[in-house]
Amino acid sequence: GACNTIVPGLLAAGEAGCASVHGANRLGANSLLDLVVFGRQAADTTAELVKPNSPAVKLPANAGQETIARMDKLRNSKGPLPTATLRRELQVSMQKYAPVYRNADDLAKGKSVIMEVMKKFKDVGIKDRSMVWNTDLIETLELENLINQAAQEMFSAEARKESRGAHAHENFADRDDTNWMKHTLSWLHKPHVED
Repeated sequence: GACNTIVPGLLAAGEAGCASVHGANRLGANSLLDLVVFGRQAADTTAELVKPNSPAVKLPANAGQETIARMDKLRNSKGPLPTATLRRELQVSMQKYAPVYRNADDLAKGKSVIMEVMKKFKDVGIKDRSMVWNTDLIETLELENLINQAAQEMFSAEARKESRGAHAHENFADRDDTNWMKHTLSWLHKPHVED
């Protein structure tokens, strides 16, 4: 059924806030309009919600420790697989199984391919252990995010039985507002892509 629950304090602009409004999408040419219009609306709403001299948000004493531990684990990873090798495999897989013009067979196959890429992330190794200007670590953190996003895209695209915007589905050539006039919300069931 329809769910129009408002989540206080959750604001969205750009791709996440898109409702087929010119400028509220992923196209780089419209980014300035997106920032000016929707960024301003988000700022105005925030100003209404957060009053001057409001008490600071209380964070747990261990806030952020899991993230720091994850980064340190990746920085010290000794796996045999270079980040660039797995990133290339991810890139080729996405281009092959989830291109702009998609079909049901490729998307179904792509789901299993992406799952294998996710599992391989545990074998990534980093040579640079430094904490200053460590591009090896940054690229590995970026790859982790890319793999997460690729999995969301592959599974969401396979589930969506229509064509809309940049999602051109050869088996479902038409836009289907009756069944798909909604955003897709997805997430991983495990905390890390390789789990």
